[in-house]
Amino acid sequence: MSALQNIRKGLSSTSSSLIVAILIFGLVATFGGFLTDPSAPSNSPLKINGKNISFGEFNLEFSRLSSLFSENDISEELINEITKNSIISKELIYQKSLKLKMNVSEDYLNRLISKDISFQTDNEFDTTLFSGYMARLGLSVNDYREIVKSKYLANSLSDFISKSEFSMDSSALNYIRATNQERSLSFYKIEINDIAKKEIIPESNILNYYQQNQFKFIEPKKVAINYIVIDKDLFKDSSEVSEEEILNERALFEDEDQNSQTRVSHIQLSYSSEEEKKDNLNLANNILEKLLQQSSFETLAEEYSDDFGSNNNGGDLGFTDGTILPIEFEEEIKKLSVNEISNIIEMPGSIHILKVTEKNDLSLTDDEIKEMILSNKSQEKLNDILTDIEDNFLGLKLDLVASELNLRIDRTDLFEINNLPKDLISFDVSEELFSQISLSPEFFGPYEDESGNYLLYEVIDLSNETLLSKSAAEPEIIKILQLEQAQDTIIDEIEKYENKAKNNDLSLFNSYSLIKRTSSLLPDNLLSDLFGVDLNMPVFISTQENGDVYIVRLTKIKNSKDLAKKEDIKAAKNSLQALDSRSYLDTFFKKLESNSYIN
Repeated sequence: MSALQNIRKGLSSTSSSLIVAILIFGLVATFGGFLTDPSAPSNSPLKINGKNISFGEFNLEFSRLSSLFSENDISEELINEITKNSIISKELIYQKSLKLKMNVSEDYLNRLISKDISFQTDNEFDTTLFSGYMARLGLSVNDYREIVKSKYLANSLSDFISKSEFSMDSSALNYIRATNQERSLSFYKIEINDIAKKEIIPESNILNYYQQNQFKFIEPKKVAINYIVIDKDLFKDSSEVSEEEILNERALFEDEDQNSQTRVSHIQLSYSSEEEKKDNLNLANNILEKLLQQSSFETLAEEYSDDFGSNNNGGDLGFTDGTILPIEFEEEIKKLSVNEISNIIEMPGSIHILKVTEKNDLSLTDDEIKEMILSNKSQEKLNDILTDIEDNFLGLKLDLVASELNLRIDRTDLFEINNLPKDLISFDVSEELFSQISLSPEFFGPYEDESGNYLLYEVIDLSNETLLSKSAAEPEIIKILQLEQAQDTIIDEIEKYENKAKNNDLSLFNSYSLIKRTSSLLPDNLLSDLFGVDLNMPVFISTQENGDVYIVRLTKIKNSKDLAKKEDIKAAKNSLQALDSRSYLDTFFKKLESNSYIN
């Protein structure tokens, strides 16, 4: 079974189309947009026509696809499978592009990466951001350049194949006519629920259904709580700041080392083997010797550094506050004065020489310092409250805490685990909250969220998972059984009005004249069915999502007589081309796959 067939087997038809589009058309829509810390599986057992796929490349694609499917009900296992198939499709098309002697210049490759918004700050390429991504992903610059190159060439070949398919003007004109076509119809609507409501359900049937389907009538566990949310800025407005405090804080701030900003340049020599590392170490020593002889660092960076983001700018990496660059860099930077050169720094996959070019101290306005002081005071008061709670109130009721500390208590109604009140969502308490088996004589907490706010709660009402009584479940059971019992009546009604439509007996039918595909007068399902039939078979039945049924007779088709504009023909050709190219690309890929060895 092919890779695409495997995907189709795992997803619905709609989802399948989405996956195919991702695999074929979305190969290189972005390069850095999926560069997040990978949480992909640790195994990447992929070998494609003898080429091993690196863990880094697998994790990159896994992260990209995980973000695309984050709002869909797709398991991690399936995303893992999709990732494998996406990599296979890209790699096979890339290998085909190499056989066709397609290539991309180093210059253009540099521009592709430097223009990636994922690596930009204020619309400028940020070498620090880029280096950080590479370090977290365990990729060298050369590794990443190869990934970008393969994706670019794969996409270029896919695009070429797509555009090689074309639509004739006549097909485009037919497409326009079909799109602008208008249709008239007569229809009779059968509302299923109206028929079902007339059915009388015996009590014995209701009882039997209830006894045989009790799993459908389980009420989930619910809790109601009293709670206090202590906002991290709760005490900010009640604090005051003196001029003396501002002066003292400024003096402390300006004395701290981390408030200095250091501008750094570097020369980078990347390697992918021990032999290449040895050669680059020798080269680095030669460069260092030239620097000690007063050669220009900027000139040597432009000549030797393979960091495409900085080598055209004399190796400039911008400013660091001591926390931005790799720790090996930061430790070395601390030892350097302005214009001083570092020793050789060895990193996984690369060798570096640094130069400090500028040092600046940060400064803050009085308002900014005041805000810092207020935040600190608020945090101190908050810490005092939390300490007081833990020392004096644990094991007590929540109202005592609220009364003594002047805090507000909020109350919820009963709620389910998948429907938490808004105030509770940021706190990771669901599991503990719904593990309670009885009303609590004491409060729980404090719990901290990511913003630094705190939660205290007590359970005031508890409804364990229970089976609905027969009387409570009865309204739902009756609806189900009425629909089942009404099926014969419904079928008879459909046949009755279908025969009327076939005999052109439309006295009880409603009618619409000259409806377009975009009309809002009819349900989408009905519109789709309406424009899928012709006058040779004018009668059809259209079932809607709510179960209602339309018996329809198509009575007229009117084609547009307006002359198509050039831009309309062009747009139609593009639409047809997109539809055709998807099928063509799918066939092309299946052929590549059948002639390949994938382990």
